[in-house]
Amino acid sequence: MSSYAELLGGLDRDRPVVIQAHDFPDHDAVGAAYALAYLLRHDGVEASLSYGGTIQSASLADEIETLRIPIEPSSEAGIAEDAQIIVVDGFVGNSNISGLPGEIYGVIDHHSPPVEPATRFHDIRDGVGACCTIVYGYFQETGIELSHSTATALLIGLMMDTGFMTRGVSEPDLEAFSDLFFQGDWRMGSRLLKNSLSLRDLGLFREAINACVVAGDFCFVPVTKECTQEVMALVADFFLGLRELHFVVVVEPDREEYRISVRSEDIERPADVIIRRALEGIGAGGGHIHMGGGSIPRDLYPGEEGLRKRFVDAGAKRKA
Repeated sequence: MSSYAELLGGLDRDRPVVIQAHDFPDHDAVGAAYALAYLLRHDGVEASLSYGGTIQSASLADEIETLRIPIEPSSEAGIAEDAQIIVVDGFVGNSNISGLPGEIYGVIDHHSPPVEPATRFHDIRDGVGACCTIVYGYFQETGIELSHSTATALLIGLMMDTGFMTRGVSEPDLEAFSDLFFQGDWRMGSRLLKNSLSLRDLGLFREAINACVVAGDFCFVPVTKECTQEVMALVADFFLGLRELHFVVVVEPDREEYRISVRSEDIERPADVIIRRALEGIGAGGGHIHMGGGSIPRDLYPGEEGLRKRFVDAGAKRKA
């Protein structure tokens, strides 16, 4: 297991450091990036925070404003050509990691990558529920005290990615949650995460309910309305909450591609394995046992029936 000391020791202090969250970031990516920057600053290393795409989550935008997290899109960041890039909550080469000027120095992630990163530093722990848990471990390693806002950001990211500690939870997640609950503002975090839907999202849920195709405990949900990744994930969680369903796939169009969100309650059909198998040759995806995501370029999209069959076949092969 890699350590914060290794991360810090390999950095060139004469070159700028940029902590990069994945494109269209979520609470876990931003919380981990914010806390890591706080930790580095304590050791005399100033790091800027950046991401590709836009902030699509209203609750994340509220968090960034409330906690005054200094993160900005890469298009406005003015990143230097000799910058050292530390990617959090994503792996190099994935479609949701924008290429930035500079060198990819390190990767900190909790998703299982297709291949081991060829970077100078990497800390990948696919057994934990959130990237925020990994960064919290660095605070434990160093004994550095968290600020109230840093603890709150880590707590929010942890609660978001584990579904309020109901999925993919490991012992390090439980320990982090127990500590952060009392160090951060759990009331604010709960309010932000539980009020992430708007009345304008009701139309999408109506369409999803009308369009869903159920076969046994498998549910395929094609929608035509564009939506944020956050709302798409909530649609997937909604269907997984139905007692008859144990595996859910939601697909929706997004400009140049189709985005996919997967949820699984069946350990024989881990979401990350099934989505990679289903999208082989037409797209890319990944995630964890309980949740995953991916995308397919529009020109390779096999159609609703074709994609549904790919997931059914991928799940059958896994069980076999």
